[in-house]
Amino acid sequence: MKKLIGIVFLGVVLGLMFSPLVGAQVTIKVAHFYDPATGPAHVANMQWLEKVKSVFEEENPGIKVEFEWIKWDELDLKALRDYRAGISHDVIYSSPQYYGLHQVAGDLLDISNFVSQWPDDFLTDISWSPVWGSAFPWGVPLGIHTRSVVYRRDMYEEAGLDPDKTPDNLDELVEYSKKLTQDTDGDGVTDIYGLGMYFGPSRATIELYFAPYLWHFDGELWDPETKKATFASEAGISAAQFLFDLISTHKVTPEWSISGIYDDVIMMSFLNEKLAQAEGWGSYWIGPLEEKGWAEGVFPPTPEGKATIADVYPTPTKYRAQFTNSWNVSIHALSEHPAESWKFIETMIRPELLIDYPDAGLPALLSLWDRPEFQTPFYQKWLEAARSGRPMPLTAHYGDLADTVAACLQEIFATKAPIAETLKKFEDEYNSKFAGE
Repeated sequence: MKKLIGIVFLGVVLGLMFSPLVGAQVTIKVAHFYDPATGPAHVANMQWLEKVKSVFEEENPGIKVEFEWIKWDELDLKALRDYRAGISHDVIYSSPQYYGLHQVAGDLLDISNFVSQWPDDFLTDISWSPVWGSAFPWGVPLGIHTRSVVYRRDMYEEAGLDPDKTPDNLDELVEYSKKLTQDTDGDGVTDIYGLGMYFGPSRATIELYFAPYLWHFDGELWDPETKKATFASEAGISAAQFLFDLISTHKVTPEWSISGIYDDVIMMSFLNEKLAQAEGWGSYWIGPLEEKGWAEGVFPPTPEGKATIADVYPTPTKYRAQFTNSWNVSIHALSEHPAESWKFIETMIRPELLIDYPDAGLPALLSLWDRPEFQTPFYQKWLEAARSGRPMPLTAHYGDLADTVAACLQEIFATKAPIAETLKKFEDEYNSKFAGE
């Protein structure tokens, strides 16, 4: 009898050890970069995440969400380092520029099997823009960040230009920029430049200024077949020559565009009325136009929204293509709860929730563009820019490629170094280190 009781007791213990517990909780970790201590924008985005969490946990009582904070420019590298160290995450924000590195490292989960279960209409709704092509299969975009040319409508009129007829090609861009460049006090010093650009030591140089003109001349930054940089091509020479001429020949772009930081050289210089036009104006800078009083009802967007003093147009290259990206969410390859993580991502991208995401930039879902507030002429220009946008190449050494191109252009613009030879020198240096990877 004692032996039988012992066997039964042992069975109960083993059953408790190896059978699922009724009502057991799963906790998923969601890594983001929003720090409420840094200002109201981060506060608003954190409030949105908390709202998504609340909706998700109410609908999924067996799953809890725990947030993790990681500095914004360390997210991708931390995902990689933690993967190598055996440290797991679940949902993690990620950048498409680094997906070449993630693909080699294997630290993000391929989400193809999850996406294959989506209805065709939703897949069409989210995959219409270039951000989907740059995200899938490693992440899901939460919005669209693209760029355009911002310009002063009043300065157009003062220069005898029609503010409703913006440049349609590069010749017109130069022509307009010359007319808009001004020495307002007659002292021989330019006070307002016709076209702001940025060529400083930053990723913005390759993304927003060199690449769009390289593409215009039918060139590419990097060859996915040979895995070599190709920016020293004839197209690269033509692009660099065009940009050089803006500074040194036409003198419509300031010499100080090769220094400083992107935000100051472009956004602050335009808002401080040092630039009549500024290329590479991000969709994340629509708010400052409203705050300045140069647009009405565009941030947040309203059906009555309109440009008053400042307006935008797509970059007038052949393809109208500017660099376009997004903040994506991915599943860490070491996640112990990939299915639950995917459920959370699907909650994040519901149209009724995603429309209120402050950091989205422009809507990632095409259906949201049908709303009246995005039907205004102002936002329809952004829609055109978003449709035409392009991502950066899928190289595992993207950061090194960006640094190489920025250093190359700085040498050309600052020292008037020969363009073809200098491009070739920097391309060879890059390929000697990273070709084939």
